[in-house]
Amino acid sequence: SDVCSSDLPFVVADNIIWFIKQNDDGSKVPIRLAARVDVVAMTRDQDGDNWGRLLRWRDHEGRLHQWAMPMEGLATEQGAVRARLLSEGLPFITSNGHYKEKFSEYLQTAPTERMVRCVARVGWHGDTYVLPDRAIGPAGSEEILYQPPHESFHWWKVSGTLEEWRPNVGRLCSGNSRLLLAASCGFAGPILRLVGAESGGIHFFGPTSTGKTSALVAGGSVCGGGGKIGFGETWRTTINGLEATAEAHNDGTLFLDELAQADPREVAETAYLLANGQGKSRMTRSITTRRKLLWTLLFVSSGELTLAEHALSAGKHVKGGVEVRLINIDADAGQGLGVFEDLHGVELPEQFVHQLKEAAQRYYGTPIRAFLECLVKDLPAAERRVRAARAAFLRENVLPGATGEVKRAADRFAVIAAAGELATDWGITGWGAGEATEAAQRCFLDWLKRRGTTGASDVEAGLRQVRSFLVANGASRFQVIHPPSHSNDGNDAVTVVRDRVGFRRWNSEAEETEYLILPDAFKDEVCKGQSSRAVLKELANRGFLVRDGQNMTIKARLPELGTPRVYCVREAILEGDDAGQL
Repeated sequence: SDVCSSDLPFVVADNIIWFIKQNDDGSKVPIRLAARVDVVAMTRDQDGDNWGRLLRWRDHEGRLHQWAMPMEGLATEQGAVRARLLSEGLPFITSNGHYKEKFSEYLQTAPTERMVRCVARVGWHGDTYVLPDRAIGPAGSEEILYQPPHESFHWWKVSGTLEEWRPNVGRLCSGNSRLLLAASCGFAGPILRLVGAESGGIHFFGPTSTGKTSALVAGGSVCGGGGKIGFGETWRTTINGLEATAEAHNDGTLFLDELAQADPREVAETAYLLANGQGKSRMTRSITTRRKLLWTLLFVSSGELTLAEHALSAGKHVKGGVEVRLINIDADAGQGLGVFEDLHGVELPEQFVHQLKEAAQRYYGTPIRAFLECLVKDLPAAERRVRAARAAFLRENVLPGATGEVKRAADRFAVIAAAGELATDWGITGWGAGEATEAAQRCFLDWLKRRGTTGASDVEAGLRQVRSFLVANGASRFQVIHPPSHSNDGNDAVTVVRDRVGFRRWNSEAEETEYLILPDAFKDEVCKGQSSRAVLKELANRGFLVRDGQNMTIKARLPELGTPRVYCVREAILEGDDAGQL
């Protein structure tokens, strides 16, 4: 038998924890409390707070389980502590209410001298990367364990070996730019913090049945799996729930399927939240500030619509900054095979999807662990290699004079490419050298081509909005003055319209229609959700705005209003090469 302490009334013998009850007459009676649970270490965080106990036990089938139990659970959630132990296979715990308390006392008082550092978040802690089931650090580093403040579920799981993942999943990604990018994203999450890259996302959009979800499942298999969509989650959650999910993927990659399941009224705010790396401040029941959730994160998304299109379905306009935080990539790779370009000898895309998803849901989780083991051996050297590859990608793909938004987007692709090349060089992926970079370059150039310009996307969106407003409302909300007429008798022809935003008139010298827009209407309706000043400046730069000297406005004689100042927009915005770029 194992006696815990001569001062404590507990004995561990025959794989049972016994409470030694002392009767009034001095006799002692052993009471069965639970199957054997060993308290193997005391745990605490980096600040010396949040103490806990490292528990170890075996289930009915002899498998060993381990849990860093927060001590606060014994004060606030004893039932949850017992439920966790039972759900993970502890054969039994007494159902007697009085002796349940004795079991909690055993967990709290069993002596141990071993000390382990525990952390509440996965990801980097010094030079050690902490996963829910293990910590990967250099030789001789401090022992660190994951100890979330509350019970949390995760898909950081492992199935199969790297030797099985590489030919069955990794090599099927080869030759497919979208698959290579998604898988490279799985390796890139831990790289962000090393090189100071910002959090942000990649969004594959396109019609259903193009293979978007299979790209997410394949990419997610780098990190883990076991769920309905492997390592992936869905957009169908509250903002509060997504904050917790984001922190559970800190310094990693989060895969989110089906953007359409997100509330279109909140989707832009959600993208900002994920990219900004911190949750909202909240209060506890005791009116103290609750710990704010924090993360550094790369997220990969899929959906039939872009984020802006989904938000617009609820009448919400998004600024260009959101679309840089979540970069839209057409899932169709342009080869008539949906997301694919190379089916590796399989006859139909549908068959290839089935083969890829089946393999990715059988073999997963080993690539990121192998990657991290290589990474921690020499973090400074890895950092230098990523920075060099990142700089080379930007030199080769970003034109002089490109805006900050284009540079930020290119930087995300550059870091993703660098992570894929590192994993390839370390023998993890089964890809050829340079494949990850070529795939990232292809996707970046596709994004740039679809965007239509290297200018600021906020301004581009604003110009598109002005053009769309004029096309949709030119006849219904602009009162006509001076219409073109071969028999002009000198009288103004006036037609009153409802909800007027301005006037339109014929400029006989320029032989075109001009839209005279009232300043308040331009700001509140025509440019709603956009920076009206920036849009006006770009209209002027492109020659679409008639100006009075340096003023953005002109004076115009208008029916009923006298001669107020208005914005005069030429109909040239609706036609010609410049209009086509909008």
